[in-house]
Amino acid sequence: MSASRALTTPRVVALAHELALLAFVAAVTYMATQYVTVDWGPAPCDVPSVGALVAGAAVLPAVLRRRFPVVAVLAAAALFGWYPATGIALALASYSVAERVGPTRWRAAVLTVAALLPFTIGLIGSGYQWKVVFIEFGISALVTIAGPVVVQTLLAQREQLIGALREQSHYAGSTARLQERSRIAQEMHDLLGHRLSLISLYAGSLEMDATRHVSEPARLIRTTVRTAMDELRATLGILRQPEPAATRPADHTGTRADIFQLVRQAQAGGVHVTLTWAGADLSEVARPVRQAVHRIVREGLTNVCRHAPGARAEVLVEHGNDRVRVSVSDDGRAAAATPGTGLGLAGVQERVRLLGGTFSAGPSAGQGFRVTAELSLAATTPLALAAEAQVDKPEDGFARAGMAAVLATGLIGAVAILVVTFNTVMFELPGNADGRPVFEVVALGSTRDQVTQNVGSDSPIARIASRGVEPAPPPNADCSYTYFEENGTAMVERYCFRRDLLVEKSRFLLPGA
Repeated sequence: MSASRALTTPRVVALAHELALLAFVAAVTYMATQYVTVDWGPAPCDVPSVGALVAGAAVLPAVLRRRFPVVAVLAAAALFGWYPATGIALALASYSVAERVGPTRWRAAVLTVAALLPFTIGLIGSGYQWKVVFIEFGISALVTIAGPVVVQTLLAQREQLIGALREQSHYAGSTARLQERSRIAQEMHDLLGHRLSLISLYAGSLEMDATRHVSEPARLIRTTVRTAMDELRATLGILRQPEPAATRPADHTGTRADIFQLVRQAQAGGVHVTLTWAGADLSEVARPVRQAVHRIVREGLTNVCRHAPGARAEVLVEHGNDRVRVSVSDDGRAAAATPGTGLGLAGVQERVRLLGGTFSAGPSAGQGFRVTAELSLAATTPLALAAEAQVDKPEDGFARAGMAAVLATGLIGAVAILVVTFNTVMFELPGNADGRPVFEVVALGSTRDQVTQNVGSDSPIARIASRGVEPAPPPNADCSYTYFEENGTAMVERYCFRRDLLVEKSRFLLPGA
């Protein structure tokens, strides 16, 4: 039951989004029919019933745009040529062609035909008024065809970039995991090398002093082996995790008490070592820094136990205002040294490097060997930063709503541009056989349909522009307005009707003309 719901819910959501988009297309188209009209349509779309039919026709290309994008864009282009109010359907169909039609040449050919089809219809319907048709349908092609294609192209490039970044991030994450596993392997060497070195010293002391009571050395060997096994299990447990995480030390790691415990363990193994601590305790310092201090001291003492048995050693920890300095040195007066692999110091050096500190290890000025590191108290590990970066952030619930708002705003903006274009650049009014303009030919007493057929539909922009400059209309009259240019002068013609009969016609200049 839950699996069925999981499969059904995305489909229901997608269907709801599609229905909402189709309703939006119909509503915007119907409103646009009241403002964007041309004279050659089969019927004037400013009539409510015709506007509803045009809005319904605009929904059809929107429905077909996904499965039949070529058919949808050509149908929308033809409809746009007759009724420019359907520009929103043409914009959606053009976007689908740019998204779904494969070969570039075929896509370009389809879009070119879609741009020329309304131009051809408008040119024939207007009586070959090239200038006006070129301006109006040229701007329309930019808004309804070129604009959606550019938007889709940019979004496709964005998706490709996001995909490439995701692949790169996945590769970087895999590399980081491998590096961390290698780092944990070095942790295993650090942990076990120190414990096993102590075991070797304890066993050696038993072997050299067979007459001494052996209960205390035996107890030390037993507890050290147990600690080493526990640390080995913990480290291997980290390696078994599918997503290896940074080692999380105990709260006391790297503090004065912890370092003192390391020194006591080395002293119990026969190492002559002293601890010098300058400054406050490190209990308030970040864990990565404290862990590094612990590793440096432990590796330094391990090296003394292994490579300089019998030498005198000194551990120095200096806690300053913004840095902590750690050093482990010996005087070099030791028995035969056991050769080492150098992995311990390499692991410590890598840890210090990741924290942005400085590390040095080598013979001291006189005799002996010195390990020194300096760490910033404000350091953070890349592992911590990576963990913060990989934390799943809650998905923004307004993301889809924001994209829908952007889409709606863009489509409404395109329709608004069409409204301004088709109501600003007016087609020339046709004259009669002897060349007289329609204003002189239309006689008083003509019906509204006769005047509309010769003059055209009412222009809302011309009506608004006439406010404050037009003469008083006849009482109880309903007037329609037409904007045109004559010899470069912007003018408005007003036709007033009473009971659908023309009772007055007037012509006047617009302000600033």
